[in-house]
Amino acid sequence: MKFYKTIDIYITKKFLGTFFYAIALILSIAVVFDMSENLDEFLSKDISWLTIISEYYLNFIPYFANLFSPLFTFIAVIYFTSKMAYDTEIIAILSNGVSYARLMRPYM
Repeated sequence: MKFYKTIDIYITKKFLGTFFYAIALILSIAVVFDMSENLDEFLSKDISWLTIISEYYLNFIPYFANLFSPLFTFIAVIYFTSKMAYDTEIIAILSNGVSYARLMRPYM
């Protein structure tokens, strides 16, 4: 049914947008904190910023994102679901005849 597919796509888009926004926000904060913590070490080794970024942070960012992706998933689901509830989108979907179990299918 086209209606269910539309709702699935809508919920998935909301989740992915929130998920990647949370990753970008938290990773940028983590990089700033890590850079300020390791700044003395970087300066004492006398290496270029290009080397630091290409060899250290291009490995740090995927590791950190992979390590905390369950937390990002949790934050994204809680945030966009509460936003949908605040905007009464969930009530509109349920009053349109969609069962609660069917509404939760994109979450699985």
